[in-house]
Amino acid sequence: MVLVRSLASRFVPVLCVLLLASLSPGIATAQQTDVVLAVGTITTDNYPGQEFAGNGLGEAILHAAVNMLDDGGQFAWCAGRVVEWRRIDEVNKEQKFQQTEYVDQATAIKKLGTIAADYLIGGSITFGAGKADWTIEIRTNPGGALVDSFTGFAKDDAVADEAVRITEHVLDKICPGPWTVTGGGARIVVTGTVMKLDESFEVVGKFPGGTANFVYSPTSRAGGTVDYVLAGSGVSGAGSGTYTISPSGDSFTMTIQQTTTGCIAGIPNSCKTNSEVLTLTPISH
Repeated sequence: MVLVRSLASRFVPVLCVLLLASLSPGIATAQQTDVVLAVGTITTDNYPGQEFAGNGLGEAILHAAVNMLDDGGQFAWCAGRVVEWRRIDEVNKEQKFQQTEYVDQATAIKKLGTIAADYLIGGSITFGAGKADWTIEIRTNPGGALVDSFTGFAKDDAVADEAVRITEHVLDKICPGPWTVTGGGARIVVTGTVMKLDESFEVVGKFPGGTANFVYSPTSRAGGTVDYVLAGSGVSGAGSGTYTISPSGDSFTMTIQQTTTGCIAGIPNSCKTNSEVLTLTPISH
C-alpha cells in the first residue's frame, strides 16, 4: 500500500486527484462505507528536537489505519475508509490553479475528487523527563463534537510507535456495530447479538425439540474457537470447533463460517461434524 503522501513532492496534480480519496481500495469493493476518517493536527509543545513529532505520529496513524482497514487487516470487517486531510490546502490551491490562464483548459482538471471525513483524529504531545505524554481526540466533521478523548505515554524518541495502539482504539470506537446474528445449518436456526468481535460472545441455536448454546472465543477479530452445549427431547450433548469471520461481499454484512464436532451423551456412534454459516448484520443498518 503506497500512501498518497509519497507522491506529494513531485506530482502535485496527481496528488490532488487522489487526495481525500479512499486510501483503502479493498474496502470499497467489499463493503459500503459507513464511516470515513481522517487524521488532522497533532500539536507538540515545541520541545527541542521534537518539533515535528506530531506530524510523525499523524503519518504513522494514517498508515496504520490504511493497513488495518485494508483486505486482510485486523479491521477489514469495518465498513470504513481513510482519507488524507492535512493537505487539503494543497488541494484547494491546485483547484484554483487549474482554472487559471497558465493551464491548458482542454486538459485541466475540472473537479478534484474529494470525500469528506465523518471523523477527524487530532490531539497533542508534551515532552519532558525523557517521556512523551499524548492525548488523542476523535471529533465529528463537520461540527467538531467530541466523540472520545484518551491518553497515553511513551519514551520521547518512540512516540510514533504508539500509532498502532491509538489506531486500534479509534477504530474500535467508530466502526459500526453491534451486529445481529442470523442463519444456521441443517435443522438449526441461530439468532443472537454480537457487541465486539474481539471479545467472547454467545448465540442460541434452536432445533426441533431443543436448543444449542454456542460460545465463541476469538483469537482475533477474524476468528477463533467455538464450543456448544445442546439439550432437548431428553438428550444432551456438547461439541467444539473453529470459526472464521470475513466480509460477505454484499456491501456491509459479514459471515461466520464454523465447523464443529460433537456427540450426544450416552449414545454410541452419535458423534458428528457439522458446518454452519451465520450472517452478521450491523444493527445500524
